[in-house]
Amino acid sequence: MKLTKVEIKDFRGFPGPATYSFDLGDGKNLIVYGENGSGKSSLFRALVEFFNLDGDTKLFDSKGKLFADYKNIFSDPNLADGHVTVHFDDGKSPAVWSFSEARPLADARVNGTALRKGCLDYRALLRTNFVHGSGKVNLFDLVVKDLLAHYPVSVAGGTGEIGNLWQGVLGSKPSNHRGRNIEQVQQMCDLFNQAASPVWPDLAKKAEQILIAFPYSDVSLHLDFPGVDYDIKKREIIQAELNLEVKLNEQTIPEHQHFLNEARLSAIALSLYFAGLLISIPAAVPEAPEYPKLLVLDDVLIGLDMSNRMPVLKILQEHFADWQIILLTHDRVWYEIVRMQTEASKEWQYDKLYLKIPSNGFDMPVHRPHESGWPDFLKQARQHLTDNDERAAAVYARAAFEGKLQKYCDKNAIPVRYRSDPRQMDAQSFWEAVKKKLEDKEKLAIYQTSINEIETYRKIVLNPLSHANATTVTRPEIEGAIEAVENLEFDFS
Repeated sequence: MKLTKVEIKDFRGFPGPATYSFDLGDGKNLIVYGENGSGKSSLFRALVEFFNLDGDTKLFDSKGKLFADYKNIFSDPNLADGHVTVHFDDGKSPAVWSFSEARPLADARVNGTALRKGCLDYRALLRTNFVHGSGKVNLFDLVVKDLLAHYPVSVAGGTGEIGNLWQGVLGSKPSNHRGRNIEQVQQMCDLFNQAASPVWPDLAKKAEQILIAFPYSDVSLHLDFPGVDYDIKKREIIQAELNLEVKLNEQTIPEHQHFLNEARLSAIALSLYFAGLLISIPAAVPEAPEYPKLLVLDDVLIGLDMSNRMPVLKILQEHFADWQIILLTHDRVWYEIVRMQTEASKEWQYDKLYLKIPSNGFDMPVHRPHESGWPDFLKQARQHLTDNDERAAAVYARAAFEGKLQKYCDKNAIPVRYRSDPRQMDAQSFWEAVKKKLEDKEKLAIYQTSINEIETYRKIVLNPLSHANATTVTRPEIEGAIEAVENLEFDFS
């Protein structure tokens, strides 16, 4: 089972009355490029909260927020039909979390996906290393209350979850030391220690298996767990510790959070999170539906340069091949690299979010699926002309020209000069490749008129330098460039 569409209305950065729809096709992965403030983190939060198993319960003393708490503050205050809706590929009605209703956790598809989902943003990674001061890096709260809260463990001949077991320990803390109170809290501590202790070596081992994909095979991990206990004199639970120990070339690194560079720390953090997800997924039940496994990453690669980002794609391909992945990023170069690396597989969708500030001054996302491509850019160019914004129209006309050339090159397997930096793969590279292909096919003369027309407008409009000063480009020139791009048709057969 996979997700096929996510719809959002009047939630955080997505104001009503419009409904924003993210189409995942027949269950594909999705990468979304978004400008700062364009709504990508609101999409992330919508998925986090929709699949929040603890959203309507009292787990860890924090009650989840209602949908109304996430309503866009700038939309009509009387609007009460906001929703987050998730469609699945099982042919049944979608699951809906609406303004006036609780999360649809009674829906087995939602509950099943919630047990098999991981949603990470860059702030989550900070919790593994960067927020710790001097001394040991204690991951107990992170792992027990969040990462492995729903990890199934054996308890007294049955099964339970690590998070609930820890709640049992906290709940057994006696208000006084009369009767069997001390014995009961100690029993709960022992029960937790027995159930949880075998988990930590598995987590560290899986994290190391993932970590070797990065260029840091010299790093090893260990999780030290002394076991929780009850201190009678202090009247409190003590030793709630899961201390991360890091070795570099077999040498233990004291306070590694201050010694290792940011790339290594980010790689360790990602490896721990990924490992936690992989070991905590419930086993498939025979003859029961196989619920989606969902991984959502919101700008988690900020601390990594390109040489460290590429291994993440390899990790996703090797360890999360049967997961549905949603990547969100503000880095346009990374977006294009992921697109080029994955487009041949036909397993990904590519969307973009832009920030629009209408006349009322309130931010509004503009969502553009990748499939709209160059025709949509031409549409935007014409709209900007209508709005008397010639400079923006020229920018969109050039984007349409580049997009159309890229489509030609991709569809007809036209070789383009390689550039290590994707930003240097400009219109000139694709235009020269297209003309070379026409020349090889002895069709250059057939399209010479169209080529000459494009060459003329490339000097005036379809040129990045022409956009620096709006007075250098006239409205008729932009209109001509738009028509030239639209009429550009080549047959390479």
